[in-house]
Amino acid sequence: MISAIERVCLVLRTIVSALVVLLFSVMLAAVLVQVAGRYFLNFSIAQAAEIATFCQIWLVLLGAGVALSRGQHVAIDILPAKLSLPAARVALIGIALVSGTFLAVLAWGSLPLLKLGEFQTSPSLRMPMKYMYACLPIGAAYMVLELILSVIQRWDDPFPPPQAETDEEAI
Repeated sequence: MISAIERVCLVLRTIVSALVVLLFSVMLAAVLVQVAGRYFLNFSIAQAAEIATFCQIWLVLLGAGVALSRGQHVAIDILPAKLSLPAARVALIGIALVSGTFLAVLAWGSLPLLKLGEFQTSPSLRMPMKYMYACLPIGAAYMVLELILSVIQRWDDPFPPPQAETDEEAI
């Protein structure tokens, strides 16, 4: 049986994954426009540089949540993997609490930036910076949701041994 949080995360994963692909595509196009402008027209297109930068920032914060959902963040789990099941669960919760605390501090610390961003605009696009600064609490909230789901899904086997993803790794 799939829990409500898992259903929400599955829908969010689909949306966020699509956004990550879209952001990467827009960033790629903006960089190509910028390079073409410098090479063929002999001047920099400031809007393209700003679009690429803003897409990259959103891409990193949303992509970190996608990586968390896939277990692709770097982790040193050799010690917790040797613990008994109850101790491994305590370690899993401890790691999640430390990570969640960091993400909460990140989100809380970004609130003054959001207020400041209401009065700031980006240099070339003249876009309110609050839309850029919003990536911090939104990305942190998404990562916390994925972190909670990770604890739920890994409860029975908190630190499984790594599995080969490709045939070459299995050899």
